[in-house]
Amino acid sequence: MVSIEMYFNKHRAVAYGVATVGASVANMTFPWITRFLIEQYAWMGALMISSGIVAQICVGAMMLRSLPEQSKSKEAGNSHSHKCTTKQSFVTQTKLLFTNGSYILHCLSMVLLLISASIGYTHLVTFAKSEGISAEWSNIVLTAIGAATIGR
Repeated sequence: MVSIEMYFNKHRAVAYGVATVGASVANMTFPWITRFLIEQYAWMGALMISSGIVAQICVGAMMLRSLPEQSKSKEAGNSHSHKCTTKQSFVTQTKLLFTNGSYILHCLSMVLLLISASIGYTHLVTFAKSEGISAEWSNIVLTAIGAATIGR
């Protein structure tokens, strides 16, 4: 979402919409892909292939480039930038972040949120099987959860 903020000015709402729909479509299709991979390659092979698919995010992130300074200053409309001064190094900026109690609390809350949000996805299929629901129906439930996130 940060990259959308940086790269899109005129059609920002459309870009946010495409990004959120893309994430929702991934949530809808990944249970089926995972089930297929487990049937074909067992759980270890499926985990390696899934990790490779998710690791492609790193490749996409490496393709992002900074905008030229000239266009950033024109968009801002003033000479004051939100960036730190050039005298501060990356290490200094990082030290400032990790000495800020609010930032540390925010990071900790995000980690706990993501862990708690993944519990349902992780154990839903196993729970459904223990309740006598087939794997296909549990995948349909995961797909419905992904569909419910469209437009969030």
